[in-house]
Amino acid sequence: MVDWQFLSPGLATGFIVNVSDYPRQMQGKKTGKTMKSPMNSDPTHPVRVDLAVVGGGLAGCAMVWEAIRRGFRVALVDECRPWSSSRVAAGLVTPITGSRFALSWRFEEYYRAADSLYRFAQETTQGAFWSVAQALRIFTSAQQRAAFEERWTGPQSVGTDESIRLELLSPGDLRSYAAPWGGFSMFPAARLSTEAYVDATRAFLGTQGLLFDTLVDLQQDLLDGEQGMRIDTLNLQARWVCLAQGLEARSNAWFGALALHPARGDILQISASSKQIEHVVHREGWIVPLGQARYLLGATYAREEQGSQECRIDSPAGFKARAELRGRWQEFFDQPQVDVDLIEQRAAVRPASYDRHPLIGSHPEHSNLVCLNGLGSKGSLMAPRLAHLLLDELEFCTPIEKVLRYDRRKA
Repeated sequence: MVDWQFLSPGLATGFIVNVSDYPRQMQGKKTGKTMKSPMNSDPTHPVRVDLAVVGGGLAGCAMVWEAIRRGFRVALVDECRPWSSSRVAAGLVTPITGSRFALSWRFEEYYRAADSLYRFAQETTQGAFWSVAQALRIFTSAQQRAAFEERWTGPQSVGTDESIRLELLSPGDLRSYAAPWGGFSMFPAARLSTEAYVDATRAFLGTQGLLFDTLVDLQQDLLDGEQGMRIDTLNLQARWVCLAQGLEARSNAWFGALALHPARGDILQISASSKQIEHVVHREGWIVPLGQARYLLGATYAREEQGSQECRIDSPAGFKARAELRGRWQEFFDQPQVDVDLIEQRAAVRPASYDRHPLIGSHPEHSNLVCLNGLGSKGSLMAPRLAHLLLDELEFCTPIEKVLRYDRRKA
């Protein structure tokens, strides 16, 4: 068995194993800490915006950019925390998923929205966080290959949109991988560099004085008045408010007990100098090339186990996830890998829902207040389209369909 080594000392109670860069990461401009918006202490001159978004993860940032694209003035209320699920996420967008090789739910609709919004945000911020390329999937058995061929390439195949291209790969096409049954390539697939995206959003709003880098007690501070919603302690007045808080939504009762079913996920960043992997590769897990012989490896999915609802690395859940991911790396290749170093391990708890559909919609008594939550592991793909639907509800009173509404279990 290969003895994986850390490249730097561990951080026992956090999620970042490599602590040498921690102060720089948290104090640099990208985090938004150096551009913190001051509290507005003049009650006679509130900060007025069209939309205030509480929560700066993938969901909240999508609301920000969709509103900006429509010409609205937007404020973001979000304390920068490196352990958020959006910062830990790999940001993969994949058309074909799971053991049954199913097309991601409404993939064409959600992918078009994601590609459009991320390109807009990238161009506006002059950032580089959205990339589109083919991804590879390795079959793990002859049965898997047969199932894929029957579903996607045989005479009785279900077919797919012309914009999605699938190509069978032979074992020879996947040399150096453990792929005796071959695999397939899929396009379009994409990756959102989530941390860079979140930081670019914060920086853009920070330069306009519309980033409130703080926590607020919405149970006490969010008020509805004649001129719209108000976050009292910030003296922030908004025509509309969107709560995109992830798991933190449980700290206030504005939308009752959201049907959240959290799931912990761990990923590793590793160094492997002998590997030259150019595309994202899936095989009961995934590998993401980062350049300079560095890769992301993930991800675990733990719901009911002890420790699955917190993010300690030095815990049974953390140790188990690390061992599982180490094993996955070895299983990707046809030869034992001996030049592998573990750079860092990260963990976060995803705000998933019980049925794996999002939780969105307007408040039953306050139509100018909406929530966007429950995206689970599909945040990068789904958030832009969901933001579009929510803005349509706010701006045009377009109803949200039941399968997406946060209160569907009560209906």
